[in-house]
Amino acid sequence: MSDEQGLIGSWKLDAFELEMPDGAVSYPYGKDLAGYLFYNADGFMSAAFMNAERGRVPDGELSEAAKASTYDQFMAYSGPFEVNGDRIRHFVDVSALEVWTGTIQERWFKIDGDRLELLTQALSVGSEAPVGRLVWHRVKQAVFPA
Repeated sequence: MSDEQGLIGSWKLDAFELEMPDGAVSYPYGKDLAGYLFYNADGFMSAAFMNAERGRVPDGELSEAAKASTYDQFMAYSGPFEVNGDRIRHFVDVSALEVWTGTIQERWFKIDGDRLELLTQALSVGSEAPVGRLVWHRVKQAVFPA
C-alpha cells in the first residue's frame, strides 16, 4: 500500500500538543479534544477539531451559543492534498484561521497500523516557533450516540 493509500479514510483526534524550542509542551486546545481528519481518494482533505468542552450552551439557543463560542478553541480547514514520501502538503482553500486560506501547510507523517502522527513545520506563534504534534486513530465505522 502506498503512503497516500494508507492515509485515505477517516481519523479521530487523540492528542494535539505544541513543543516549544526549549522543550516545553503546551496543549492549545486542552487535553480533552474532539476532532476528525478525512482524506479521500479524489485528493481532498478536511480537518476539524476543538476543545471538547468549548462554549457549551445547554439549551441549544443559537444566540446564546454565539456569545459563548470561543473561536480560538476551534480549528477547521480543507482543500486538496498531495503526498511525497513522508511529507504531506495541504493546499488550504477554506480555513477557520483566515491567515491559512490560500497557504500550503506541510506536515511530516507516520502511519503505524491504525495510528497516524502528523508533525508540523515550526509555527509562527508570537515570538515562539513551536512544532505541532497531532495523533489520530483510524475510524472505520460511524458510531451514533444513544
